[in-house]
Amino acid sequence: IKSKGQTKSPKSKKPKKSANTLVFMDIGGVTAEEVNAIPLKRLLDDSRIDNFGWGRNIYDGKAREGTFYVGAGDLGVLSSQPPCDKNAPIGEPGFVQPWIQFGRTDDDFFYGIASLAVPTSGVNMIKLLWSEFNTGLILGTDEKFVREAPPVTGYKLRIYDTDDKILEGGLNDLVQAELGEVGYYRGDPRLFHFPDGQAGVFIERTGVFYKLTEMEPIAGGQ
Repeated sequence: IKSKGQTKSPKSKKPKKSANTLVFMDIGGVTAEEVNAIPLKRLLDDSRIDNFGWGRNIYDGKAREGTFYVGAGDLGVLSSQPPCDKNAPIGEPGFVQPWIQFGRTDDDFFYGIASLAVPTSGVNMIKLLWSEFNTGLILGTDEKFVREAPPVTGYKLRIYDTDDKILEGGLNDLVQAELGEVGYYRGDPRLFHFPDGQAGVFIERTGVFYKLTEMEPIAGGQ
């Protein structure tokens, strides 16, 4: 056993070669979606087992999502279970802090993290990208992963097409452009890396690939 507490649904594992770091996402319940990272040297150290928090801990009886404690919950209730009990202490001893985490609000209609990318080409400030399953949004951060630091700030990113037109509905707008007026446009965007390290996204609904490039800031800082 090399690590524990992240085995609920770890996906999109990306080796970050420049820093010898493994980056992966962890789909949460209703409280926190996560991207975690761990140096490979630490992961392969047999003298310790790192804990990323998921699952009920046998020592304190608590379950964790991101930096939160969550209750046991009721089986089959997806919108509110398992409930968030309270904040866990940042830097909690014995647990690895996520690189980023995000939850849900009344305005966002987020369902869950769908994929991630750690681009090394085609970006200037962005260090990490992730996609959201329901809304078709791409989110990101310009902050590096720092081991044992609190989760960094993530941002919703504006997406523009090749004609510099903003996609108000995120990548779901590209689904509508491909399929026409079908009334339902969730595309399930999956981020990946091109061989040169640039981030791309595959829209499962349409089978179309796109390359993502960070744009220069425009007037007003948008």
